Amino acid sequence: MTVTVLSLVIGAELLMGHISGRLLIPYFRKLKTGKFEPYIGDRFSQDGSEPRLGGAVILVCMLIGTLTGTAWFSSRNDLSGRADLRLILAAFTACGLMCALGAYEDILRDKGANVGLKPAYKHILRFTVIFGALVLLRVFGFRESAVLLPFHWGYLELGALYMPVTALAGTVFLSAVTVCDCPGGKTQLGVDGLCPALLMIMLMGITAGLTVTDLRPEAQLMACAGMGAAGGYLFWGLCPSKIYFGESGALALGTAAVLCCVLARGELILLIGGGAILADAFCALLQYVVFRTTKKLLFKGYTLHEHLERLGFGKYKIIGLGAAVQVLFAAAVIMFIIYSGKFL
Repeated sequence: MTVTVLSLVIGAELLMGHISGRLLIPYFRKLKTGKFEPYIGDRFSQDGSEPRLGGAVILVCMLIGTLTGTAWFSSRNDLSGRADLRLILAAFTACGLMCALGAYEDILRDKGANVGLKPAYKHILRFTVIFGALVLLRVFGFRESAVLLPFHWGYLELGALYMPVTALAGTVFLSAVTVCDCPGGKTQLGVDGLCPALLMIMLMGITAGLTVTDLRPEAQLMACAGMGAAGGYLFWGLCPSKIYFGESGALALGTAAVLCCVLARGELILLIGGGAILADAFCALLQYVVFRTTKKLLFKGYTLHEHLERLGFGKYKIIGLGAAVQVLFAAAVIMFIIYSGKFL
């Protein structure tokens, strides 16, 4: 993909993010408050009526970006037949299903319901969707069973274990994304815009690496679409958020990141590129384990970003710090993709 096409896709998604947010927020707010008010209000203030369901904005933006990029590829014959278009369709379908799963939880929370799917059921459903997407990719011509290792260690051949192991890794990553956004779905524990900003930078690194090496047009398009969708959402979701990212947004954009790594044939990119997100979630896990064993708190908050907030860091300072760290991981992703190109 050329810089012109990347700009076209991202520009279309940024515009769609602005439009879809303005159109959808009043309807989602009605689900939460029972009142329809077309006026969104001051962009830089909150009154408690802000809904979740940010995944809807993400999905609409991704759809526009994917269609724009696909139209360009098709017109130039840059994709090798229908199979490649089907890979994109399979990945986007998985993002849609994940968004629907998250939307169910978001709607329940906005209505004040304390019931929902048990955590175990959530993990099983997420694993199933990712595994199903991998099966579809294989049916549509994607043949992969090995993981490229760094430092010239070659490939780790997983054989029949490739799909379940990859689906499990994707499920763990999605759990980390939801924790990084807001633990337990409690918006007051999150930093508005932090998680989508980190995912955007991660996808930016994947897009840059694949564009420089001119590899994997399907992965390029998915990464670019995900990056643009995150940017389009942040118009409304950056602190103070007018529509929360929610579980729908975390699962939709997180799934796009997972499948981008798979399509790029660089599954370790998930570990490298998601460093800041995984670190935040790891701190939450460490906090939980320490508290269960010693009844003492290791951090002042459940997650690392909540810990920093309670130390006096402002929300924008936390976002800036997280973004700076994530840029380093994105640079590592670019280097890994360039390194992987030598094996193709």
